[in-house]
Amino acid sequence: MSFIAQAENVTKDYPVGQVMVPALRGVSLAIEPGEFVSIVGASGSGKSTLLHILGGLTPPTTGRVWIEGMEYGSVSDGGRTALRRKSIGIVFQKFNLLPTLDARGNIEIAREIAGRRAHPGDGDAAYQQRLVELLGIGNRLDHRPTQLSGGEQQRVAIARALINQPRLLLADEPTGNLDSKNSDAVLGVMAELNRTLGQTILMITHNVAAAAIGHRTLHMRDGLIVPA
Repeated sequence: MSFIAQAENVTKDYPVGQVMVPALRGVSLAIEPGEFVSIVGASGSGKSTLLHILGGLTPPTTGRVWIEGMEYGSVSDGGRTALRRKSIGIVFQKFNLLPTLDARGNIEIAREIAGRRAHPGDGDAAYQQRLVELLGIGNRLDHRPTQLSGGEQQRVAIARALINQPRLLLADEPTGNLDSKNSDAVLGVMAELNRTLGQTILMITHNVAAAAIGHRTLHMRDGLIVPA
């Protein structure tokens, strides 16, 4: 089995004054294509740090990470950025939408940054249309973020993360800023993306009920993956 993502004995230490504080203490995991994996843990458990390392946003102190068989440590900073753009989409708790662009512009800017442009009739345009339909935002594309509900903004952010068809979607507390109704809607569309598109997803959350929509749940505490 070739894994989409692997981590082997990953540690991460942060300096606090003159003391190094461990955020991760030796984490190993592997994610298969098409899996929906949830990581649940309290604030400070290390789950966000692990996601940032898997996403290539910060390096581990020790240990190794592979994305689609390529080890982060074996490539340059530029190569790591290229790998992240090609293979990984990230959704954060804050929607981070550009207020001057409508929903369509916020989605398409990710394609432009990656040097890709969809044309009517090509595969990318067809994928974008299917994606916005699955996310239920097809009739909201001409609206700016201030005209969208929190749930709609997060669905636009998910579309932006997936527009370049990454193999892995990393979701960092995607319902953290939403009420229960919008949280359920966002979780539902993520599960549908996994079922319909076969999208591989790693989601971190402090909510055990939200984590249950995944195929399997890992629990983190004090920088370690621990038994449930």
